[in-house]
Amino acid sequence: MAAVLTALAAVSVSALPAQQRSTRERDIIVGASLAGGGPVLNLGPTDFVVREDRLAREVIRVTPAPPPSHVMVLIDDSHASQASIPFLRSGVTTLIKKMAAMQPAPQFGLMTFGDRPTKRAELSPAAGPALDAAEKLFAIAGTGSYFLQAIGETCKELKKRSAVNPIIVAFVAESGPEFSNESHEQISEALRSVGASLWVVDLSIADQPDRTTEEHERAQVLGAVTLDSGGLTRTVISTQSIDPAFSSLAAVLTSRYLVTYARPEQTIPPSTVVVTTKRSDVRLTSSRWPR
Repeated sequence: MAAVLTALAAVSVSALPAQQRSTRERDIIVGASLAGGGPVLNLGPTDFVVREDRLAREVIRVTPAPPPSHVMVLIDDSHASQASIPFLRSGVTTLIKKMAAMQPAPQFGLMTFGDRPTKRAELSPAAGPALDAAEKLFAIAGTGSYFLQAIGETCKELKKRSAVNPIIVAFVAESGPEFSNESHEQISEALRSVGASLWVVDLSIADQPDRTTEEHERAQVLGAVTLDSGGLTRTVISTQSIDPAFSSLAAVLTSRYLVTYARPEQTIPPSTVVVTTKRSDVRLTSSRWPR
């Protein structure tokens, strides 16, 4: 008789619906934009679908995302950026001012990576040093890009400062050569280790058939790695589009969502998290790396 009761109890527990099993709340920061680049406001729980390893999770609530603790701006000041400098000064200034209005305001820093990664403004609670550095941007003649190296060095800095949901915003002139030794896998791991999302304004060229190994690695970072981190690459084909691109990135970054969902207790953590929406006119960006 005791054996029968034990068996019935085991069947009863296993038959419990998923919502009655032990779960934990998880948060993920999500950016939402329209095709034109503008932010999407007033989204709610029914607008988001969260899947971990393709398994749908219950979305519990949606609130405004907290500001990032740190924002590092990386600017390509190599020879290829010469015609872009006036637009970069304006675009970066717009970005920093908009994000500095967040409460609490992030710390800002600025690094250039033509010739070599060079800090122009240390990460600081005051936006002034980064704004001053933006106004003084200039291109270095005869130099190439060290974009991937700059990301790696920034991630090390963010780790030292125990940054929370930090953001890296970069400008890349893709027509110039890339000389970094880092691979896209190394950059992916560096971003993941500090929970940083990468957002890029990419001045692109129509065709680049003869890419070097370094330029191929850069392309991988501008593509899959940026998306996996929870950011995006805004591609422009003219220098006049640089300022509006920075402005649209700032608008999305200052209106992101904190999506809270339920994850069942499990011994093996998921390998991917994907957030989608039922709205065909909305593009979402979120980290695919579970925490």
